[in-house]
Amino acid sequence: MFWFFKSAIEKDLIQLGFGELVRQYKQKLKNKEFTKQQFHAALKELHNKHQSKLSNIKNVNVATRQTFDDDEILVPLNLQNIQQEFIDYDYLYSTLLFEFNNNNRIHTKALQQLDKLLHENYPDAVIEPADKEKVNQLSLKELINDATLPFSQTHKNYLKAVFHQLKMHH
Repeated sequence: MFWFFKSAIEKDLIQLGFGELVRQYKQKLKNKEFTKQQFHAALKELHNKHQSKLSNIKNVNVATRQTFDDDEILVPLNLQNIQQEFIDYDYLYSTLLFEFNNNNRIHTKALQQLDKLLHENYPDAVIEPADKEKVNQLSLKELINDATLPFSQTHKNYLKAVFHQLKMHH
């Protein structure tokens, strides 16, 4: 299941800087986490979301290069505010996965950052004995994959156990 030619959508996304994400989607397809339809749907959705940026990418006139996305927000120029308000979870997750896939080790700074964010968002998260037992059985690869679960009320305790176990591995 190897592609020799990239689709036009893939080329556009890579041009916009989503090359690593496209590579991860392909990896999920290869690992049978995605069906071919899910893979194409995910790419198409990302492509559609950034369509206005694509159409303006070659435009020299800076004024018309603005995207005018509904979800685009102007962040304050105070660096302190930017660092606290804008946290790129995808970047942390992909850093963790990239370091493991390429060097077979844990990216400690990304792990510490995720653990810190979990504690800030869910200070009441605790390591349940059942979760601790489960994570002790998992391989490092499974732990890394579980560490990328989205933060939520249902995952908070399990994520705390996963992060703790990953720190023990290091």
